[in-house]
Amino acid sequence: MSTARDRAWLALGLLLQGIVFAGSAAAAERGEPPSLIVFGIAASFVPYGVVLVFSRSLTGVPAPGLFAAATTAALGAIWLLAPPVLSDDLYRYVWEGRLWLEGFNPYGIAPDDPSLAPLRDELWASINNKSLATVYPPLSQLLFAISAWLGGGIVTVKLLALGGLVATVGWVARVTGEIRVALAIGANPLLSAESALNGHFDVLVGAAFFTVAWALSQHRFVRAGVAISFAVGLKVVGLVVLPLLWRRPKALLATAFASALLLAPLVWSRTPNDPTSGTGQFATRWQGNESVFAVVDWLTRQFVAESSARLVARIVVAVILLAVVVLILRRGVPAARATRILVWTVLLLSPQVHPWYLAWLLPLDLAAGGHAALIWSAAALCAYAPLDAWAQSGVWDMPLWMQISEYAAVAIALFFDFRSNSKRFA
Repeated sequence: MSTARDRAWLALGLLLQGIVFAGSAAAAERGEPPSLIVFGIAASFVPYGVVLVFSRSLTGVPAPGLFAAATTAALGAIWLLAPPVLSDDLYRYVWEGRLWLEGFNPYGIAPDDPSLAPLRDELWASINNKSLATVYPPLSQLLFAISAWLGGGIVTVKLLALGGLVATVGWVARVTGEIRVALAIGANPLLSAESALNGHFDVLVGAAFFTVAWALSQHRFVRAGVAISFAVGLKVVGLVVLPLLWRRPKALLATAFASALLLAPLVWSRTPNDPTSGTGQFATRWQGNESVFAVVDWLTRQFVAESSARLVARIVVAVILLAVVVLILRRGVPAARATRILVWTVLLLSPQVHPWYLAWLLPLDLAAGGHAALIWSAAALCAYAPLDAWAQSGVWDMPLWMQISEYAAVAIALFFDFRSNSKRFA
């Protein structure tokens, strides 16, 4: 009877979550202010909490991975036809996919290049930073090109991104054998919206990091190397876990070589100091919703000239990250915990933390028994606070109190998580 009651609560939680998603998607279709859609995503964390609590009733369910994947697909499908009101990255994805099919190289040519004038349309008008070439490595570009080949619309990209989330859920369920973990990932409101509404592929990076932790803990170094290369091919951040192969020089060298090949296009066509280089501009200029970096940046400005402070702050956080890597390697931290620490560190030190970056961390953190990333996935919605003002006046200004509140919640959750010292996969 208890199991039946728990499953009824679980079904109710999923139903309410779907209803809130549907209301938010409808609001986006009507052109309501972005803040209303963000509020809907935030509100959906309440029924999502019910789902997490009563997912215990699913123990012993046949084909748990299939159930979790199907639930993920059903919830994500609600977002597919809604416009991507929280991020305009999706328009660039579609644009760059089209460029490949037209015979142009997005690494060497920016969207506002006069030679692309015949291709300009409503899609082009929605692209951000038109003066900058692409910042996305080849595997991301491959996904863009596939979406263009399949039809080229924003819904096609969303379908591929949702497919990435569904595949991640199935893979986590297979490795862990825990449907609760898989469902926690697939039903997470932030991951669902960032994949199926905004069309971000970052959850595939999260799947790769999860695979690295699992493969290293099983001493499967070739698989770990492939997963690292896959992550690098999607986002440069994949490099952060490369040092974990240091005890296997052959695997390290092979993975480093593959990663270098995957990143080469980012610098071949546009050197980082080229003003139209997206990579160079992103690495040196982008900043927002940061935590530790904000403190480092402020301290740097007290002692260094304004013209150099931004670069110096980035050098300081890079040194801190390197120190964390060395400390982990010297202490022989277990693979899963080491991977988790490195991903956490790079996010906390990053000058820019978009909400979809949490997709890098959530699969690994939830599988490791953590809760801090779950808290952050809700708190990260604070980063969308300036969207209404941005839509009306082009001004992006996140209130400091809101940024402090976001990271205070994360810090408290992280403190309790690391005290528990979870050792799954270790």
